[in-house]
Parts: sequence; C-alpha cells; structure tokens
Amino acid sequence: MTVRIICLNCLAEFKFDRSRRSWVWVLRQQNGAFATRVADYSNKVDRRCPNGCEIDEEMLDYPTRVIGFVGESASSKTHLIASMLYSIMNDPVLAREWSIIPSRKSTKMLAALENQLSNRQAIGYTQKRGYAGNQRQTMDSAIGAPGMNRPQGQRIPAPPVRQLPGVQTQRAPGVPGQAHAWSGWQPRTPIVVKVTSLSTRRTVNLAFVDVAGEDVADAEIAAKVSPHLAVADFIWFVVPSTLNKQYLAIMQQHANAANEDSLHNAVEHSQTVGRTNMMIDQIAKLWREANAYPLHLPIEPPRLHVSTIVAKSDLLSLINLPETGIVAPPADWADTPFSSNGGGNLYQRAQIDYRSDATRSLVRKLFPAVDSTLSIHFPWNRYFPVSAVGCGKRSDNSYPVFKPYAAVDPMIFMLDLFDELWADR
Repeated sequence: MTVRIICLNCLAEFKFDRSRRSWVWVLRQQNGAFATRVADYSNKVDRRCPNGCEIDEEMLDYPTRVIGFVGESASSKTHLIASMLYSIMNDPVLAREWSIIPSRKSTKMLAALENQLSNRQAIGYTQKRGYAGNQRQTMDSAIGAPGMNRPQGQRIPAPPVRQLPGVQTQRAPGVPGQAHAWSGWQPRTPIVVKVTSLSTRRTVNLAFVDVAGEDVADAEIAAKVSPHLAVADFIWFVVPSTLNKQYLAIMQQHANAANEDSLHNAVEHSQTVGRTNMMIDQIAKLWREANAYPLHLPIEPPRLHVSTIVAKSDLLSLINLPETGIVAPPADWADTPFSSNGGGNLYQRAQIDYRSDATRSLVRKLFPAVDSTLSIHFPWNRYFPVSAVGCGKRSDNSYPVFKPYAAVDPMIFMLDLFDELWADR
C-alpha cells in the first residue's frame, strides 16, 4: 500500500510504499511546482524524507492533510485550535466515532495550550515571524511562556543565505547546494494529530498550522514564514465578529460582566475589514502561484476546501439581528452550566449547514466586503460561528469561564469528508 506523505520540513510531497519501506514517487517539488516520476528509492528508511529531512514515524504510516488557520494575532485562532482539539477529544458523542491522538512532537505544545485554557488563562498572541539567521523554531517559542503575551516582532530583511561553521543548512529538494526559500526564517510549527475512524478503522494525519495575518501582508514573506499554506488541503480564515466598528460600539453599549473588559480592549478588536480583505487576497495569490492555478478560475474543492470561522461569536448576542438567535450562543452563555453536549455543537450535517447559511447572511450585513472578497477566490467558502472560550478576556488576561461554543463544528464538517481525506490524490 502506498501513502501520500508531506515532509513538514521541506514540504516536498512523496508516496511511500509501506510494504517495501521505500519512497516511490515525488509528486510535487518545493512551493507546489509539479514534478515527474523519479527513480525508486529502495534504501532502508531511517525516518527521513528523500531530501534528508527528519520525519515522524507517524507520517510514514498514514496519509497527511494540512489545515492552515489564517488570522491576525488577536483573532483568537490559537485559542481556537486548542479549544477545537480539546473539545473533540473530550466530547462523549464524538468519542464513539473518532479516536484523536497527538503526535509525539506535538503533545508538549498542545498540552501547554490546553493547560492555559483549562486554567482560564489567555494564550499569548501568535508572534509575527521574521528572519532569525540559522536559529530553529522550537515548540516552546511557538507558544510563548505560559500566561505571557508575546510582543509583536518586527520583520528584518533576509540577508543572503550562507553556511555557518558547524550548522547544517536545509537544502531545497533536488537542488544540491541550494537552501530552501524559507531557510533562516521562523516557519510555523504544525500541531499534528492522528485521527482514526472507529467504524472503518482508517487513519489520517491532520497537521494544523497557525498563521498570523500580519505574516501574509506580503505573499513573498508569507511563503517563507508559512510555506505550509502552499500544500494546504484546507484553509480556515479566522475573522473576529467585531470587524464592523459601528456594531462594535453597539456591543460595547450592551456589554455585560463576562465581556466588558474584552470589548474595551483596543488591541483585541483592532482588525479591520481592509486588512482582512488584503489577507484573503494575499493567501489566494500565494496558493495560486504555488500550485500553478489559473488566475481567472475560482479555487474549488476537492483541491482546496476553504472555510471562514467567525470567531468570538459570543459577542454577536449583544446585537439585535434576526440571525443572531441561530448563530450566537445565549447572552447568558458564560453564566449557565455546561450544556449536555459540552459546547453547543451540532452533530447533524443538515443542522451545521443551516447555521452556516445563517452565518453567511449575517456576515453580509456586518462586513459584506469580506464576503465579496471570499466569493471572488473561494465561492464554495463556508462559514462557522465559533467562540473558542465562550466569553471575553479580562484585563488580567484571564477568563471568567472556559466554555467553548460550537468549537467542534468545523472539525465535524471536515471529518464528514473522511473518505476524501484518507484517499490518495
């Protein structure tokens, strides 16, 4: 049996013959450029890809799919990844259908994120990446020290790549002596989980990549600090519910104890419609260039699935629009006990579709320009309203409660496509 493998270091795509323990295909070179069949690699595999990168043993056993979370630093996307995985691993209904196990290298990072949320402490902002010479990003530097908000870094232009004494420089696939385009930069460290269907006993690896929107202000820089987006199977844009500042003012007027501090935090709600549209456009540009995708054609599934998560959806209960009763949790969500399913999740595809359509209708009222930009590049985009924590952050970086709302809906929708995830492409 052959399995599609993505090396999460050099991003080359291969096929791995599990019975022969050998590499048999090179599907795509760096940055998504298509390649032709190459000679069979029959040497014994020592957990390295054909380009020499160290690779997790888990990646050799099952197909890998890459999911990119894209949003600005304060959009709560890191909270969302941790909350989503925490919720699905602790949901008694989903536990009867799925087994989710973090990879060895991701366990430490995921545990640190979950501990902060379960202790009702805010996770630090995703720091903007810059040039770091030959320093390698560690898992600790990806999440920051517990309880700390990491300051926004300033991008420094990258000097020419040079080999330092005693330092092994990463090489581009098939080009001896040439470094990766992202060598010396600080690429994101994915969180990798192994998902198994209990009914079919089929397994797939899901690699979640957290990308700061500030990184994608320039598609060239995005390709260096977030190159995983070039081989992504899913892209989830994370857009806060407070983009429209007129509605933000209404929310501030009707704020309650659970979100008053958060709503008056200027940094937390600084993302604008203009920057969001630019972020979406730059990601589309990066993905098209990397995959030689025609500029005039919309990007469609199954090649790439795109969804937009309307984050901090608990704040939508503070405005009076017909859709908010479907999209947002009740106004007293943070004051009530946990719901029976743990977080307002919808388990039926028809119900998820209904809430997605209501969210689309609401987005077209709150920030219609964002929906228009998404429609140009990704007309099959879906919307998911989610609150990663269920309430606003206090001034001391803590939360009154940790009660996610609808955090599992995007995962349920993706796992509904499990046969497609598992199949080779």
